[in-house]
Amino acid sequence: MLMKQKGIIVKSVDYGESDKIITILNEFGAKIPLMARHAKKVKSGLQAHTQMFVYGLFIYNQWRGMGTLNSVDVINRHYELQLDLYENSYASLCAETIEKSMEENEVSQYNYELLHFVLTKISQGTKAQLMSIIVLLKCMSKFGFTASFDHCVITKSKDQSKLIAYSFKFDGAISSDVSYQDQHAFKLSNRSLYILNILQKLPINKMNSLSIHQEILDEMSELLIMMYREYAGMFFKSQKLINQLKRFENYSH
Repeated sequence: MLMKQKGIIVKSVDYGESDKIITILNEFGAKIPLMARHAKKVKSGLQAHTQMFVYGLFIYNQWRGMGTLNSVDVINRHYELQLDLYENSYASLCAETIEKSMEENEVSQYNYELLHFVLTKISQGTKAQLMSIIVLLKCMSKFGFTASFDHCVITKSKDQSKLIAYSFKFDGAISSDVSYQDQHAFKLSNRSLYILNILQKLPINKMNSLSIHQEILDEMSELLIMMYREYAGMFFKSQKLINQLKRFENYSH
């Protein structure tokens, strides 16, 4: 059966000497694995069209099991992500988080909309690191945990001005008044916790202009990655590259 569906490539794996297996998140929110034959060969015409983040109309044959890709009518290659390794690594974290949050046969229109929103914002100049923070926040429940950043988990006080850390011991934000109860709490600025709370609760269709200071982004990213590791046992492949880039950045400074 010949299929035509819009979608975004969220996974691309080399297969043998010349083939690839790509996974697209289609416009209906389903993950579709496709065999892309000869996609590693330049002359095939599929090499550039089977890269991560390509958004297009995918034409493929499918009977049972994995489909076979015929062609791709590219709508947006998101070429800018191939030029910036740092942005690419955080965009990869977005795609990996969304892809891993879904069961094999799950259909989630929201996940497709979330990924499309993320890549569109990155194309418009929003930092991919900020987009990864939004994705990590929005996908938490799919990994079996939630978090609250708007009150002290110990005193129950909703005075956000006193929040200074996130406690894995008490599973929530804690205020300066009781910070002595967890000496190992992850300390971050009050502003980081405030913005995390806003981004967690704000629907993506209400997010317009997004610009946040780099130090705040780094704090939020570090906390969320720790939460996924602590609560869900997740260590993302893209995180390895991010860590390497950060070590290189620190070394060069």
